[in-house]
Amino acid sequence: MTLDLSASVARMDHDDLAALADILPGVLWRAPVGSERHTWADTLMRRVIDAQEARERAATAG
Repeated sequence: MTLDLSASVARMDHDDLAALADILPGVLWRAPVGSERHTWADTLMRRVIDAQEARERAATAG
């Protein structure tokens, strides 16, 4: 089973995105660079940031 993280993250509310943004840097710091866990956390962090920016753009446009 594959999880589509971009779709899942895009549906999260502000509080959930903020919680992930708080947790993920610690995961990145603890996981060795180049490990699967580090790559996963880095990818997820980029998606969280993209989702937060999209929410901000939508809030200022509407």
